[in-house]
Amino acid sequence: MPIPLVIVVVLAVVAMFIWQRLRMRQVVAQNQDKAFGSVADRLGMRVEEGDPNTNLLLFVEKAGNYKRTLKASGQPYAHAGSFALMDGVEKSEYLVYRRITHSFGCYLELKLRQPILPIEVVLRNPNPYLIPNQDLLGRPDFREMQCGDPAIDAQFIIRSADARTVAAVVPALQILAPQLFVHLAGEGDQLWINLTRMALPYFAAAVEEYMLAIETAACGIEGLPLPARLATPTGQPQALTP
Repeated sequence: MPIPLVIVVVLAVVAMFIWQRLRMRQVVAQNQDKAFGSVADRLGMRVEEGDPNTNLLLFVEKAGNYKRTLKASGQPYAHAGSFALMDGVEKSEYLVYRRITHSFGCYLELKLRQPILPIEVVLRNPNPYLIPNQDLLGRPDFREMQCGDPAIDAQFIIRSADARTVAAVVPALQILAPQLFVHLAGEGDQLWINLTRMALPYFAAAVEEYMLAIETAACGIEGLPLPARLATPTGQPQALTP
């Protein structure tokens, strides 16, 4: 007797659901280094707030209303740094409509020892899904500048109010050149990378490069020796790509 079509469809749906769950577990197991706690370790920082098992490669919104915060801080190189991620959803029910507010913010930040005039760097031709939020765009004291390196000038838009700062961040941009998402900004005593939600998986895959780049920028700005790459717990240098 032939199996009814509805039973075949139900079995197929159940099989697909089970396969997806197994596949997700496999992906998570293969990317434990993208969990927040592991990312903090790779940044040379300690977790201060949030679930260290939250995977940044598979970072998704939760169901319902929620607020989530992940924070880590430390001093892996010469400058104190922090990483913070905040997201949430707030749903408000009204008589004839529903309002849903989504929030997201994510920063890798360093504390400078001396104040600087504003600078912001982004890719000249970014992927449409990886366009950064430019914190300083539109400032009256801001203009695009050339650094003098043809390859860097062709790849990046550098806006600043100080040509000396532009020249100082060139070694950092050489580190960031292979990355598909680039945002480096600074003003006063802060230097930061502002990450979008879509950029988070790319950051999680290459946190060592972003950390080294922002520290290199800070050292270049302050005239300090450029940093050597952090060592792994085994004492071996970190690979250029994870």
